[in-house]
Amino acid sequence: MSCPKRNIVKNGGFQSGLPPWRGKGIRLVPNPIRRGDVSVRLEERGLLYQYTPGPFRRECSYYLYFRLHNNRRTPKPPLVLASVAHLDRNKQLLRTTPVLVEPPYTREAHFSSYFSIVPPPPAATKYIAVIFQVQNGSVLVDYIALTPHDV
Repeated sequence: MSCPKRNIVKNGGFQSGLPPWRGKGIRLVPNPIRRGDVSVRLEERGLLYQYTPGPFRRECSYYLYFRLHNNRRTPKPPLVLASVAHLDRNKQLLRTTPVLVEPPYTREAHFSSYFSIVPPPPAATKYIAVIFQVQNGSVLVDYIALTPHDV
């Protein structure tokens, strides 16, 4: 059976505001590249996350796509941890796939694209959480997708 290759994350471009995304140290801001669009700004020690309920296809791996924009030149670049967590019915952690990123600062404003392959979910997975954390500095996050693909 073929995997559907459609985004299972809701509102990954924030066109509908923040929900169902949650977190702390986050706010909607104008997208500096696309007029009339918005992005989420994660402040230092900020957290952005979303729970997606199953069912999930165990024969599929999942591809995480996202874009980051480092809009400030600082001596120490921001450090972003993006993670996909597989959770059981009580939202207890079964497994996580982390991606550590230092988005570059460039004179010409642009988003840098990132991608990670997430292994198929364990059998007990009832939720998948997509999580972004900023350790230092601040960044803009946008264009988030998690899509199932054939293994």
